[in-house]
Amino acid sequence: MTVETIVRQPRVNARLFAIRVLNYATNHVTAHIPSFAFRGFWYRRVLGIELGAHAGIHLGCYVWCYGPRQVRRDGVRIGARSRINRSCTLDVREGLQIGDNVSVSAECLILTAAGRVGGGRSIAEGRPVVIEDHVWIGMRAIVMPGVRIGRGAVVAAGSVVTADVPPLAIVFGAPARAVGKREEAETHYVLDEPFPLFE
Repeated sequence: MTVETIVRQPRVNARLFAIRVLNYATNHVTAHIPSFAFRGFWYRRVLGIELGAHAGIHLGCYVWCYGPRQVRRDGVRIGARSRINRSCTLDVREGLQIGDNVSVSAECLILTAAGRVGGGRSIAEGRPVVIEDHVWIGMRAIVMPGVRIGRGAVVAAGSVVTADVPPLAIVFGAPARAVGKREEAETHYVLDEPFPLFE
């Protein structure tokens, strides 16, 4: 063991400890404070997530990251007037882009890193997720790593999205498959309802 290794080890341990404390504070304290303004400040200023105007993250959401440096490096954005509803999990370890006026319903899981089995062994897989403007994702849907959900698409509740979703498509199932198409005119809206108090 070299002197350099001995010196570097405490630094690595200290940084890892700091990241774990930050994750705890984010997901077990901040996520349960009933104030959109406070949570928005924390996610924006402390974690480095880019939040558009009037974007909101509801109570109980879990943000999975490797710390502010990684968040800023990989790029994490939640667009203007987009809503992340209660008890969602946002895995931002490989980058996440959410457009404007997107509604992510309660208890959804958006993954950017996951394990898969291949040839009898587990393989780590990580790729960013992109969700374009005016997408609606139903309750308890799962979005897998590397997926792009096109503008105005609808993901039905409980669906598992494993492949790209074309713009305006309505998808359902596990794995999610197209079952219909949304009209372009249906995407001409703004999510501008006021945030509820104590939420």
